[in-house]
Amino acid sequence: MAKADMTQARVMKIEKGNAITLPADFVEGIGQPYGLAILVMKDKNVKLYPVDSDKVLYLKLDIDKLSKSFLEELTLIFESAGLEDILFTSGICQSASQCFYECYFTPQQLEIDLDKLREKMKGITGVQKVILQEVPVSG
Repeated sequence: MAKADMTQARVMKIEKGNAITLPADFVEGIGQPYGLAILVMKDKNVKLYPVDSDKVLYLKLDIDKLSKSFLEELTLIFESAGLEDILFTSGICQSASQCFYECYFTPQQLEIDLDKLREKMKGITGVQKVILQEVPVSG
């Protein structure tokens, strides 16, 4: 592949198992030892995010009523916690009184401990439940 190409592509066989094998030029291009694989259920896409560690955290917020200030409050907490590089984020409202927000991030960037982050998330207007856990390592 030429260096000026913006993307690279291969058609690969999808098989059951816990390992992802990529072509050598993909691995060299990624330059990281781990990858966070996320299956996005609504469109059946699999996204792969290169990461430098096998430690990745998953955050899910259950929101009973989405406030106008939700994103602002969330952004302020992320900034105060040192979370500037969120790998993936998603949100959905299934009704006026049932919304969900989720994201994945690497914990090395955190400037506060997980309990403090969890408490701050619980303080966001409308948040009913906070799930904060490590993503399982495959293999």
